[in-house]
Amino acid sequence: MKKKLFVSNLDFEVTEETLLEVFGEIEKPTSLTLAVDRESGRSKGFAFVEMSSEEIAKKAIEVLNEREINGRAIRVCEDRGKGGGGSSPRDDAAGGPGERKQREYLPPIQRMQLFRRKKKLDPFLEDPTKSVDYRDISLLSKFVSDRGKILSRRMTGLTAYNQRKVAKAVKRAQSLGLMPYTN
Repeated sequence: MKKKLFVSNLDFEVTEETLLEVFGEIEKPTSLTLAVDRESGRSKGFAFVEMSSEEIAKKAIEVLNEREINGRAIRVCEDRGKGGGGSSPRDDAAGGPGERKQREYLPPIQRMQLFRRKKKLDPFLEDPTKSVDYRDISLLSKFVSDRGKILSRRMTGLTAYNQRKVAKAVKRAQSLGLMPYTN
């Protein structure tokens, strides 16, 4: 076990002071490095924290792993260095040929979806008793714009089959004078 810890999945608004407060609950870290973008000065979402001893580092992992800071669960694990494995040929020889190292994969940074369009459902599939009829003007007027144009499938949420049936019914109702060409 190493004294240096890798902290990931941090909120981009987290500062070094915030991390010092969080890790200060266990013991004040000897060093803390928050990765920041050179141009914007904003946090990259990870940091390196060095503790005074291995026992304290182990305790920090147990206590602070999956703790929420600014609404995000942080991930605390031991630092493996740039190589990812963190082992040298000496470590492999000392561990023996039968010992395998297990990789620990970090979860991807969660993305927030700002705008989610509500999916429109085909009313004829939801209620099988409904059918497309050129005499039902109140139903057909939902699928026609104010200017008299038939709305696209993207706007109505109809299946291709039902869209064709509605288009035929609207045209028939307009040609018979049951429905105006423009509203």
